[in-house]
Amino acid sequence: MKLFKLNFSNTIRTGILTMIAILSSNISFSQDFGADVVSSYVWRGTQFGSGAHVQPYMELGSGNLTGGVWGSFPTTAQGGGEELDLWVSYDFGPLALTVTNYTFPGGDGEKVIGMGTYLPSEGLFDGAYTEVSASTSLGGIDFLAGYFTELESLYLEASFAAGPVGVAIGYADDQGDSWYAGGGSGIVNMSFSGSKDIQITDDYSLPVFGSFIYNPDAETAFLVFGISF
Repeated sequence: MKLFKLNFSNTIRTGILTMIAILSSNISFSQDFGADVVSSYVWRGTQFGSGAHVQPYMELGSGNLTGGVWGSFPTTAQGGGEELDLWVSYDFGPLALTVTNYTFPGGDGEKVIGMGTYLPSEGLFDGAYTEVSASTSLGGIDFLAGYFTELESLYLEASFAAGPVGVAIGYADDQGDSWYAGGGSGIVNMSFSGSKDIQITDDYSLPVFGSFIYNPDAETAFLVFGISF
């Protein structure tokens, strides 16, 4: 198991180095960075930590190959839910494949993650969680399938627009450890989202968004507000 985890970490390292090499030899590239501030961090129907979180990101891409880093950090010392993820994605046209390495850094002991799961503090690339995911669109519906290799946990999601409201429904199957559905399977995420721009000046508007999220399996609900920069 340890060797398996290290192999996936090396895969992500190799993917990032390959992407950097491509970018250095090709003047056609894209970059993006920014951050969201959310009232609480809820992902796939589960809350991570407590309180408001700042979630910065950076991306680099060339052609169909893109990679980046994404993080989530509480605004208070006791918030918990620290996360730092590295990912590499390739868009084949009808299907995009992504490999993500999830790490949960911190120096103050164990962190609560997922459905009551505890994970000791970790360093970059030392995370025990690697997800291989695929996404595509068909008939106005976006589909996502993600599989955590070490946990043997599967997540399936369909999302679509119902007028101004974005709707997502996620189903999970915990084949190994308790992750999404407490060791079982079921619908773990039903979210209803909206967004708008608040005009600040003639030249600048502030994007804001909100989501109502219900987890039928855990019988929990969340209302999240966010700002994008």
